[in-house]
Amino acid sequence: MFKLYKTWVINNPKILTDVEVVSTWLAYFLAGKLNKSPLVSELVYSTSKLVSLFNDKLIRDACGNGLQHYGLREQIKICLTIAHYCEVFVELAVKKAFGDQGKWTAITSIQLFKCCSALILLYRFKELPIQHPPIPALQRSKFTDSKLTDDKDDSHFVLKRSGRIVRCIEGAPPVALRDWLPIKIKDDKLQSFVDINDLVHAELLHIMKPMIHLASMRMFGTKAWKQWLVALGLDLASFKLYNRHLKELPYEQRLEVSYRKLSFLLYLLRSPMYDNYSKRVIDNLLSSLTKRIPLLSFICGPIIQYLNHWQDIYFYMWAS
Repeated sequence: MFKLYKTWVINNPKILTDVEVVSTWLAYFLAGKLNKSPLVSELVYSTSKLVSLFNDKLIRDACGNGLQHYGLREQIKICLTIAHYCEVFVELAVKKAFGDQGKWTAITSIQLFKCCSALILLYRFKELPIQHPPIPALQRSKFTDSKLTDDKDDSHFVLKRSGRIVRCIEGAPPVALRDWLPIKIKDDKLQSFVDINDLVHAELLHIMKPMIHLASMRMFGTKAWKQWLVALGLDLASFKLYNRHLKELPYEQRLEVSYRKLSFLLYLLRSPMYDNYSKRVIDNLLSSLTKRIPLLSFICGPIIQYLNHWQDIYFYMWAS
């Protein structure tokens, strides 16, 4: 049965992706509807993400890029990715079984594990910025199609003395399809790791932010402005250090930094900003859109109904 499943996954990546997307969105629609418990929806979400992670590995192995032996670096990334997908479910399950004290114990344990693992990736393997999650979802269509184009090993070669990239005659496309531009290869073949202390310090601030924020919540309370400002200050300091050398980073690393910048919008949905200011503005905006555009009521209605529920579960400072 496993062989049949593996064959189907490899031969039907598009259908598989559609099924995974539907199962992921199903988790959001189930939130608060089954006995008003988010455990079921989080279980569906975590399971779908873990299955998707396993399917990505099958596709990588089938395309010849799978590793026969996973070293410490890959094992840490896998563990961090699993923790990323399951931490909310574990938190809610522990809270239901042991109450708030058990919940905060579970949160602290998970964040401590993630922090220590990220520090190993940073200082031993010189990896920064660490992606979130460390093993991103595989772009399956591009990954499989690239095996038929310029990613072939015999499509080009590099001159040893000058470093110039030269296209092989056999690797050239037909005349009608040529664009007469230099051959393009991935950024990681052109750019190497930039060993700059500012980048290490910037990533260190990002890694330590969850633990520092938990400590500030313990000192000042979960609804206090001080803990909110502490996390915001750490993020601002990290981005300031990254921006000094942003142009020197490869494309994938610049993209990860850009994703982190977008996370600043989440501060509007985190307490106490949400409780004092954002909640009223968001509710008024969604209500006005619902009155003016009737069809939007099917989208804005559930958001208004479950926004407080989602804010209480998902929008912690460390869940960026």
